[in-house]
Amino acid sequence: MLTLRRRLVVVNLIVFLVTMLVLVGVLSSQILRHLYEQLDHELAAAATHIADRVTTTDGHMHARRETLRAPGDPDAHWFVRLLDPQGNITDAAGDAANAPVRPDQLNAPPRGSAVNWRGDGAILRIFTLPVFAPLNQDGNAGGAFKLGYVQVAAEPEEALEIAAQIRESLLIGIPLALLFAGIAGLLAARKALEPLEEMTRTAADISADSLAEQRLPIPRPDDELRALALAFNATLARLAAAFARQRRFTADASHELRTPVTAILGQAELALSRPRTPDAYQAGLERIRSEAERMQGLIGRLLTLARAESGQQVLKFAPTDVSAMLATLAESVASDVVAPDDEATDDGGPVRVALHTPPAVTIVTDADSLTQILLNLLENAITYTEAGVIDVELTEASDGITIQVRDQGPGIAPDDLPVIFEPFYRADPSRQQHKGSVGLGLALAQELTHLIGGDIAAANRPDGGAVFTVRLPRRPAG
Repeated sequence: MLTLRRRLVVVNLIVFLVTMLVLVGVLSSQILRHLYEQLDHELAAAATHIADRVTTTDGHMHARRETLRAPGDPDAHWFVRLLDPQGNITDAAGDAANAPVRPDQLNAPPRGSAVNWRGDGAILRIFTLPVFAPLNQDGNAGGAFKLGYVQVAAEPEEALEIAAQIRESLLIGIPLALLFAGIAGLLAARKALEPLEEMTRTAADISADSLAEQRLPIPRPDDELRALALAFNATLARLAAAFARQRRFTADASHELRTPVTAILGQAELALSRPRTPDAYQAGLERIRSEAERMQGLIGRLLTLARAESGQQVLKFAPTDVSAMLATLAESVASDVVAPDDEATDDGGPVRVALHTPPAVTIVTDADSLTQILLNLLENAITYTEAGVIDVELTEASDGITIQVRDQGPGIAPDDLPVIFEPFYRADPSRQQHKGSVGLGLALAQELTHLIGGDIAAANRPDGGAVFTVRLPRRPAG
């Protein structure tokens, strides 16, 4: 199997050979055409000279012997001959005068024409000039009475010599030119592919442990290899970030699962350490059940997040009344937070959910995913709002809907905004543990939003607090 370098050299040689053959062919044809035109001009002059000196007897042409002389080198093959209108030879001179007369030669125009003839080891250029009888005393020629033809032939020595030299040059020059072109192409390909070979060696040395540090070298020229290296390095950066997120996710998940498991084991060991009353056993089992439910919820969210990230979440798109969904969810979460008659919560003040929604805003989406998204945003807002109002606003446009959840909490630090949707992220891990916050809600909300074709963003309110914005596009029903 040919390597890329060898394929480049082979292609270069083929292109070079074809280009050289075409160039040599064009130049050779131009040179030979010029030489033949020059020879034709000389033959035409000789034929005209003879035609001007022929005599006619009884309608037949005759010429003196000294008139029928060689048009060129007398040592080369040549002939001069006179033909009657039927093409029969009436007078001739030269060593090749017996060359046959072809019928197409008798169709020569009044100014004459030239053709090549090959025979008896010789190549002749034959020029045929029709001779017409003068019709009046002025000597003007006419086509009414053709006396015959004057044929003058000579060997195209110069053209044949040039053609032979070209053939010899090609036989010697083409192999040498291909050799030099191959060496030059090999060196050029090696030089051009050096960055690629270096990139290959570096890529082979990259492992999972060095993925965050090692990158491909960037070639200096701004060419395709540089673009390839930049794109590959960008891919490595994304992979490194993905591996880092995976390691962080695994560590955080292990930490979060260790807490309820430790609590369950502690309660079980405490209950088994000595005999206890039924009420004590029941209290221990209640605590075990509470931790198990917390662990079950965490595992459920982890599975949902994994399905969303892998695209395996089953979606059922159907017309959904978002206004009614928000009202139901707000009532559900508010019933868990607002004390009867707006009494203060455990955090020291009332927390209310205020809806700003037009009636019956319907959009085609996956209702289960949207419910999970909005529920996570509401729970997050309640978690970080000690007292005040959580505003939920729904706006409708021709291309989709926008849902905003605004809380009156501490807001989000600017450094935390880029990672607010990372799994297990919490702005303050020490807060709200009693509410079961483990930092998966926003990550799950982002994955589900992207899954149903929307986008989600987080920002800070000018007057304090955070605002989360969900935008969903309209899609046709069915």
